[in-house]
Amino acid sequence: MSNRTVIWTRDALVIILSLYVVFSIAMAPWANLKPEQALPTSCETGCPPAINYPEDGYYHYKNAIVFEWSSVSVVYRFTIHNSTGHVFHDENITDATTYTTKRLPEGSYTSFVYYKGMYGSSFGDEEPLLRSEEHLLASSSKVTLVWAPIEVTYGIEIREHKTAELPQITIIHETENLTQISYEFKDFDNGKTYTWSVYATDSLGFTSESSIDRELNIDTTKFLAFELFNNWEVPFILLGILMVIALQAGVFLAREERND
Repeated sequence: MSNRTVIWTRDALVIILSLYVVFSIAMAPWANLKPEQALPTSCETGCPPAINYPEDGYYHYKNAIVFEWSSVSVVYRFTIHNSTGHVFHDENITDATTYTTKRLPEGSYTSFVYYKGMYGSSFGDEEPLLRSEEHLLASSSKVTLVWAPIEVTYGIEIREHKTAELPQITIIHETENLTQISYEFKDFDNGKTYTWSVYATDSLGFTSESSIDRELNIDTTKFLAFELFNNWEVPFILLGILMVIALQAGVFLAREERND
């Protein structure tokens, strides 16, 4: 191979690789890299758990899928005031069952713990009272109050998406009173589309809003095509492969050029 041919071949590889880099960067949907949207902060009886896995998409069905979500926090309000009604302390407390005040002057006090609900809920002036206690302080001291926690469990719904044969969305599985934040399900039919959502229920009977439905396509014939052509990360994987090949070719051609 002549020097001129080697140089042209090497330059062509560099130009092709450079064009591919530019094209891949230009075509990548950079908007997908933005942080996840913040969860709502105001819900009637509580905001839904945040879904961790799986999100919308195609999933190759092997034995089972483990659904995962984040736990829901509960909020309490602790207040304490003296016999004249003067409020010495008023604070919201998350996921706690005890609170100790700062040192209070000598006197009589009443402490209250209200339930403000699961994260995002608002009961207005009708917050359930969980505990109250009278305190008679003979000298300046702190006050500690302990109360029973509000327990939260979770429910999950798995539905088969409507089709021409099944015009209505049908709940194929529903489970409640889950204390863990994951759930394994096995009874999928390959080639079908499912939706699922999760919600929380507290021990006072309040139920949060349900999460937005997530769609699952289980082992469909579109699975491979979807993974190859609909995921924007694929061009960068191919780019990495091409870069390795180009690097090896460049080393080889450089050696050939020196040998000539």
